[in-house]
Amino acid sequence: MSEIVFQQGLFRDPGDPGGRRRLFAETVTNVVVEISSYCNRQCTYCPVSSVDRISDRKSLPAEIYAKILENLAQISYVQSLCLNLYNEPMADRPLLIARIREARAELPKCRIYFSTNGDFLSPDYVREMVEAGLSELYVTVHMPKGRRYDDPYAITLFTDLSKRLGKSIKVDGFSPGATISGRMTLHGLPINVFSINYDVYGTDRAGSVKKLTQATFRRTSPCNRPFHDFTVSHEGTIFPCCQMFVDNEHHRASFAIGRITDFPDIFAAYATQAMARWRAELLRFGPKKSPCDTCNLECRDPQPGESERRDELYRRFVRPVPDAPPHPRRPIFGRWLDGGKSE
Repeated sequence: MSEIVFQQGLFRDPGDPGGRRRLFAETVTNVVVEISSYCNRQCTYCPVSSVDRISDRKSLPAEIYAKILENLAQISYVQSLCLNLYNEPMADRPLLIARIREARAELPKCRIYFSTNGDFLSPDYVREMVEAGLSELYVTVHMPKGRRYDDPYAITLFTDLSKRLGKSIKVDGFSPGATISGRMTLHGLPINVFSINYDVYGTDRAGSVKKLTQATFRRTSPCNRPFHDFTVSHEGTIFPCCQMFVDNEHHRASFAIGRITDFPDIFAAYATQAMARWRAELLRFGPKKSPCDTCNLECRDPQPGESERRDELYRRFVRPVPDAPPHPRRPIFGRWLDGGKSE
């Protein structure tokens, strides 16, 4: 992940279209777009297991997807575009191919990728995705429903996938009881394959998967996701990061930044004060508030001097804001601490 270019605009809306575009272009490296809602699995370590995403298939409206691509093209976006969130994008082949092709036409130098459970993978499907413009693919193989993770069975799943695709998978990582990783290239497409013991090493998805919440863990690490990522659900709802789940009523009511249609462009959405507050709260080392307090994603200890540098950035860019009017209530994550909705 690239280094953040810290600047005032990350914590306070630049206020003009040009400044917002520059802010987005200089900071965002991963745009996550959930192009559809459907998933053919209901893994117990995923929030999809608590809702019905099988019987009712929904797609991100074409006009919203077109708006995102048009905005990205305005800044000649060359970073990453991910086409999944809590969905299985390969389940709808015509839609996926169309969305890849549309993205490639608007963003010729962008890295287009997504993650899949691999259930729909075939050599001809890979060829079609490559021809449409896909850059890279991530495959996570999962245990059958009701079966706990074990390494031998995970290796069997790797073997089955290799046979189906007619290409060997080179295993390059193995942590017993935790994860197996490998890679292959098919029709020129880099394919990364993983098997992960999510029951032990998964995240609780902003508290929506209670069984994965660690009772004794509390996050103190900063998080760069609200800086680098711009995340849009299949409804067009914007979230500060990919851990939030639009089908969770609490997440939608408390953590959503708004809908794409609420803003003139994605740059204004990224620069909004609601997003700025998330970035301010997650900038430094120290205890985090809900829902980030139980998130173990990318946690780390500070490098020498890093904590002091981030504290200085906070003093420089976040506190105090010279012409901000004083207020007895402190806004956290889009809401006031006393429960009222912030502006």
